[in-house]
Amino acid sequence: MTYVSKPNIIIVYNSCVQLKKHLKRSVLLLDKKISEDQIYEILKEAIFNSDLTPGTQLVEMSLAEAFEVSRTPIRAVFHRLKFESLVKIIPNRGAFVYCPTPEEAEHIFSVRKLLEPEAARLAALHAGQEDLDKMEQFLTQEKEYYLKRDERSALKAIAEFHLAVIHASRNDYLIRYLRELVNLTHIILTFYDTADPESPDSPDEHKAIFEAIRKGDGDLAYRLASDHVDFIRSEIDFSRQLNHALSVEQVISRYSQRLVGK
Repeated sequence: MTYVSKPNIIIVYNSCVQLKKHLKRSVLLLDKKISEDQIYEILKEAIFNSDLTPGTQLVEMSLAEAFEVSRTPIRAVFHRLKFESLVKIIPNRGAFVYCPTPEEAEHIFSVRKLLEPEAARLAALHAGQEDLDKMEQFLTQEKEYYLKRDERSALKAIAEFHLAVIHASRNDYLIRYLRELVNLTHIILTFYDTADPESPDSPDEHKAIFEAIRKGDGDLAYRLASDHVDFIRSEIDFSRQLNHALSVEQVISRYSQRLVGK
């Protein structure tokens, strides 16, 4: 499987070398060296905002030079991103921004459709008030973000809602496997979601699942969660063209400046 073309590698390498000047000013403004957590947040946010697209190579040495750190924290960041399925590390090649292929996505949704309805059913049996409060909090955030047309933040709230439902199942194995499936779905939706952010249907479906869980109706929660997985799958279009107007230099410089402002 090909993850990146040679021109992209050259662009990333050259951009990171040029980026060093921009980051040096940011680090001086912060009056301390940039931390591993900050580097992690920069790269993670850039991926979830589609500013670093699937297949982009993250060159360890170049990023270390750009951030003026050793290669050790960069390597640690790569492994953290890999744990969240945001980066794929290929031996003897390097780290690449990852997104499941259409075939992998079908496998993800097939397994999710088997497991998540059962998690919703169990949540209806075991969810306490704290669980319900968390679910409702994320539903409120989803609605607010869509009203602001902040689709990326809405997707984060949606992922958190699903994870809250899954955690309420009290089944450690479901939680372990579904956490990864939800994260992978989030990545797919980040790049290939075709839902209309001005009139999304997902808030109504999430609300219905929540109400079934709140009322303790496990059978209804199961059916709604199963239908919802099919709905998510229908909103994905892998033929969608990804617009990447920013260079890697611009991406990392932009997110570093946000750190300065915090």
